[in-house]
Amino acid sequence: MQIPLFDLQRQHDSLRTQLNAAALDALNSMQWLLGPQTENFEKEMASLLGVKYCISCSSGASAIQLALMAAGIQEGDEVITTPFTFMATTSSISLTGAKFVFADIDPQTYNIDPKDIARKITRKTKAILPVHLYGAAADMRGIMALANEHGLKVIEDCAQSLLAMSQGVKTGGIGHAGAFSFYPSKNLGACGDAGAITTNEEELANRCRSLRHDGRNKDKEYEHDLEGSTLRMDEVQAAILRVKLKHLKDWTTARQKIATWYEYGLQGLPVTLPTSLPNNTHAYCVYTVRCPNRDKLQVYLKENGISTAVYYPVPLYRQPAYKHLGYRKQDFPVTETACQEVLSLPMFPQLTEEEVMYVCECIQKFYRK
Repeated sequence: MQIPLFDLQRQHDSLRTQLNAAALDALNSMQWLLGPQTENFEKEMASLLGVKYCISCSSGASAIQLALMAAGIQEGDEVITTPFTFMATTSSISLTGAKFVFADIDPQTYNIDPKDIARKITRKTKAILPVHLYGAAADMRGIMALANEHGLKVIEDCAQSLLAMSQGVKTGGIGHAGAFSFYPSKNLGACGDAGAITTNEEELANRCRSLRHDGRNKDKEYEHDLEGSTLRMDEVQAAILRVKLKHLKDWTTARQKIATWYEYGLQGLPVTLPTSLPNNTHAYCVYTVRCPNRDKLQVYLKENGISTAVYYPVPLYRQPAYKHLGYRKQDFPVTETACQEVLSLPMFPQLTEEEVMYVCECIQKFYRK
């Protein structure tokens, strides 16, 4: 049996006719940027998440950058974030001219730890950028308490957490803004790059709309109130996302069902399963376990036709691009341990119970050996 980490083909095949029709309609409309597909997608996305505003853009990385800029983050400011994430989180901070500062992670959720955030706040700190990793919401109650105490902005990196919830509120609607990625492998994937910002603040939303469109005044085509960039999402991607958005709740329910199959099949093994904080809901963008002999297990699963991945084997402070910053391994002990032990197993809505049980049986055989 061959089981991929995620299978975009199965999803695409099930929607092929609808996707082709939507893309063709967008092409034939001759309104390829900021047209009705984009406007309707933004309304539908905002409604789904329970926020006032959604502003589409070109990628998850540009969403973070735009949200930070719109929130007033600039050169000389510090933004506290996690080192256990993808490079786009920190590079987007750098593009604003600000400096990122790392705080260690919680050993259960792998999300940024508010206790370490508190230790890293200085007079230069202007924002906190939590990443809702793997589909589990960070400790937003603790993070918002710190932000309110110190007058900080909170920009949520929701690239992996669409429809995840914290204390009954969907991610992207808790902080001052949320940044979403619609990279093809995400819970809601475009056929290419796309992203969005969500917020309940009108001024921040208006600034994001302007910044993604070269800083233009919305009522005057060649008047620029801000120095922005070209970071729009095109109409074809908006049309494709609108088709998929209708299925997102069902797909999320399927992911959560698959997680229960894994919980059953992996019980009794020396494997730590994904967890959420109390009153939080997991969206399972990926299904990540923590296990001894991780590298040998990954090789064994590959030999048995099972694809896996490690998100992330190298923390950001040990990336060559950031070597000059002088961070040390001992500064982030929880992150270091996670990098050695986490393993993401196959997870996508069309995964079958038979496939999940095969993965679990292979893991059982490995540890019995």
